[in-house]
Formats: sequence, C-alpha cells, structure tokens
Amino acid sequence: MIKNKNYYLVLMLTLLFISSCDDEDIPAAENDEELITDVSLIFSPQGGGAPLTFNAIDPDGAGVENLQVEGDIVLAVNTTYELFIEMRNSIENEDIGEEVKEEGDEHQIFFGFTEDLFANPTGSGNISPVAGTVIYDDQDENNLPIGLITTWRTEVAGSGIFRILLKHQPDLKTATSTSATGSSDIDITWALEIQ
Repeated sequence: MIKNKNYYLVLMLTLLFISSCDDEDIPAAENDEELITDVSLIFSPQGGGAPLTFNAIDPDGAGVENLQVEGDIVLAVNTTYELFIEMRNSIENEDIGEEVKEEGDEHQIFFGFTEDLFANPTGSGNISPVAGTVIYDDQDENNLPIGLITTWRTEVAGSGIFRILLKHQPDLKTATSTSATGSSDIDITWALEIQ
C-alpha cells in the first residue's frame, strides 16, 4: 500500500511539473538564412537613359553550386546611377528582396569595389577590412541602412571588381555592426568595367 502511495505522489508531482511549463520555456524558432537563386543589379542612370541589369543565378538552388554571375558590369563614365538590388527564390517563387526590406532590422547589404573606380562613394567599400563609405538610400525601422537602393557616381574609365555581401543579423544589427557581424546570405563578385 505504501508503494502505491509513493507511486501516486510521484505521478502527481510529475504532472504538476509538466503542466507548469509554459510557452516561455519553449525555445524560439530560428530565423534561417534566405534561399536566394536569382540576384539582379539594376543600375538606373539619373537624368534618363535605359536601366542596365546584371544578373547572378544559382543553377542548383540549395545545392553545392554558388550564385554565378552572367557577364561583367559595364557602366558609363561621368554618370550617376541609382542601384536597385532584386533577389528571388525562383524555386518557391518568393520575392526575397521584399522579405529583406520587411526584415530590414535583421539584414544589411555591404559593398566592396576596386578603389578609385567611383567618384562617389570613395574608398573601396564597407566590407571589412577595406575602408570607405556607401551611399545608402533605404533604411530600416531603426534608421539603419539596408542596401537594396544605393547611389553611385562614375567619373573616369577603369576596371576592377564590384562585390555585394548580404548579411543576416537577427538581434545583432546596430549602428556599429560590420560585415563581420552575422551570417552571409549571399556573397557575389562581378568584374566591373567603366568606359
């Protein structure tokens, strides 16, 4: 009889413990990195002219292959461009650019480029450890840059590289976070020609 009382006591305590657990004890779902299969850089000349589009495509989605550029970026001298970056997951037919915009407080696009290719911004970008600035035209809810829209001014002819790095920074993005903060959703480098 004493054994049965102990059994029931243990059973009641166990049930009480289980029922006292609430949603706060359940770990939050992770915010996974985005699957991006298509990236387009659209350089739109200020003052008129046809936009120039340069693409990178991931032929196997989540497979082992990375995004592959389709041709070099070719821009005109003495021209100011507004750059729009579009991103898609063509497998799920998702607009990842819109998702990055909506979750702007968790994302930032960083840029690296060959020094002296642009009159503005100057330097070589903001991907660590290079030094320079980027002219961001879009901000998140905390007034921090996102990078889906930026401004670039060419001046003289030259060649080099143009790199974009999308960082996923949930609960990490601040005014002092860098390209080393968080994980990378995309990292693509194009050859760049200004002529």
